[in-house]
Amino acid sequence: MNFVSLIHLPLRNKNFKLLTLVLFIGVFSATTYWIGFYQNNKSGIHPNKSSKWESVNFILDHLLNSYVDSIDSKDLKQKTIQNILKDLDPHSSYIPADKRISANESLVGHFGGVGIRFMILRDTLTVVGVIEGGPSAKNEIEKRDRIIEINGENVASIGLTNDDVLKKLKGKIGTKVELKILNKNQLIVEKTIIRDQIKLKSIVSNAIIAPGVGYIKITTFSNSTDKELQTALKSLKNKGMKKLILDLRFNGGGYLHQAINVADEFLKKDQMIVYTEGAHSPKMSQYATNAGLFKEGALAILVNSTTASASEIVSGAIQDHKRGIIVGRRTFGKGLVQSPLMLSDSSEIRITTSRYYTPLGRCIQKPYGDTINYEEDLINRIANGELSNKDSLTNDLAKGGIWPDAFSPIDTSNYLSPFYNVIYSQSWRDFCFDFYENNPETIHKELSEFNKNFSLNKQDLNAFLSKEGLGKIVDVEDYEMFNKSIKLELSSYYFTENERYIISAFDDNDVQLAVKLLNN
Repeated sequence: MNFVSLIHLPLRNKNFKLLTLVLFIGVFSATTYWIGFYQNNKSGIHPNKSSKWESVNFILDHLLNSYVDSIDSKDLKQKTIQNILKDLDPHSSYIPADKRISANESLVGHFGGVGIRFMILRDTLTVVGVIEGGPSAKNEIEKRDRIIEINGENVASIGLTNDDVLKKLKGKIGTKVELKILNKNQLIVEKTIIRDQIKLKSIVSNAIIAPGVGYIKITTFSNSTDKELQTALKSLKNKGMKKLILDLRFNGGGYLHQAINVADEFLKKDQMIVYTEGAHSPKMSQYATNAGLFKEGALAILVNSTTASASEIVSGAIQDHKRGIIVGRRTFGKGLVQSPLMLSDSSEIRITTSRYYTPLGRCIQKPYGDTINYEEDLINRIANGELSNKDSLTNDLAKGGIWPDAFSPIDTSNYLSPFYNVIYSQSWRDFCFDFYENNPETIHKELSEFNKNFSLNKQDLNAFLSKEGLGKIVDVEDYEMFNKSIKLELSSYYFTENERYIISAFDDNDVQLAVKLLNN
């Protein structure tokens, strides 16, 4: 069975934890493709004459049999493939077998797990959220519980990382996980959890955020995105939505057919959504149908420099047909199509086979090559003022990406604050969770009331800063920065994920600009 898909791949650089999540569009095939195949014969070591890779095969075979030190054949194969692919383009890649399943997890839309959200608080695994109806909820695990053992292994005060936790808690559906827990009443209890399917939602928020204005945030284009979008649209229309903000910021892509289905909700029948083409791949065009729940009504799409691939397909189609307004900053610029091939060891290679184009024929792939540091593009955008200064915009299509119709600069108001880095520190997160533990029930029960009336006690804040050796708050702007930060942290404990994003939207300059533009 062949189908076209988009997948997330992280890019890293020394200044950013994750520069972005990017896309590949490919055709899954049952074909097994070997690179580095070699064989011995009776007359000695000779290349396989029938192989197109005879020189490569000969060298690999000779290395394995003659090199001064022993060589791991699997490691050699992986390095050979990686070195072949790395100079082709930024997105042709090799995925080891042990990484392939996790690489596809967010797109498949589920995994085997226990159903909790957690944080590592002072070197202790702490439950901060429990998925309703999940395995942990069924076993009465609650927020503020501390997990001190997993399957008989101590996990407290050992320098545990998030990756360590995921490896221990995730696993095959139906398997057991033995947990020893220090609960919120300081009692040690033991629980046996049966792993079950944990669903990953691609739409994390939908709400009416202004009179008649709906808001939907899509974080990825997974197998269920189109169905989730239809459910959200129906719900918001029933609540009186006439205008819509579709938030695609920080969305690195997903399945192509899902991008097409999402765009189809907004475009008229027979309007082109996207086409792909390459030297060995004939042109394939995709068009909108009669289906769709929001063919009429004002539409704004939020984008930024990490909006990539499938998100750019949707944004480009909406922009080319003048169906809505694109608000924010230039998107990532990922317009290459990859075809994945499964190898016999369950690893995978993804090779660029074509490009995709917007309806007006724009290829939004940003430049790459020997003289271009692809991963430092975002750093360059910051340095040249593109993200913060409208006068720095050139709308140069050669730079790649989707340029916004309405520019919204990043909020730099707190960058010069001496406390700016504090709100991203682990000690601040610990302080916020301590506040929650001391106040497990908010006095502001309603979301709007909490958003409007919650305020952090300045004495508590100054006590924290003094303990950290950072002095005291003087400027009102600095206090507001901390107050917004703790409000967002606490909202994830007091309310649902959907409600947390709603609170965030109220203080989001991009969202508020979109509301203003839609109402005008």
